[in-house]
Amino acid sequence: MTLVSVALVEDPKWGRRPLLLTGTAGMTASLAALSAIFAQAGGDDPSSTAVLACVVAFVGFYQIGFGPVTWLVLSEIFPLKVRSTALSIGTLSNFASNFLVSALFEFEREKVGEAALFAQFALIALFALAFENAKVPETRGLSLEEIEAKLKEE
Repeated sequence: MTLVSVALVEDPKWGRRPLLLTGTAGMTASLAALSAIFAQAGGDDPSSTAVLACVVAFVGFYQIGFGPVTWLVLSEIFPLKVRSTALSIGTLSNFASNFLVSALFEFEREKVGEAALFAQFALIALFALAFENAKVPETRGLSLEEIEAKLKEE
């Protein structure tokens, strides 16, 4: 799926922003569906096929948008003066978030259950989608100087 994103990132019909929004919307939907599957199962085991389908969908949508496009947009949106520092902070934030999810996943799963845990992740993804929709500009075809000017206008 990352190869699909690579192929479409410079396509005039797609670009960075639509791929990011599509990927994050799909991630949100797959996490919400996963939460619903666990909620519907109650104390019983959920359908492993349905759970697997949601996980595969999540990974696919992540690989279309959030995974590759985030790094591309991060490398483009910061002015040259602060780019290396800003990218370092962005990378650290990404890895710190990954660490927190990994470190707290089992604890939260035991405390609140799978349905609430995946609902929480879906809500976070929904907030990410709203942020991307409101604040992330399309940068395809723009020079770094044009992107900087565009961001100063907003």
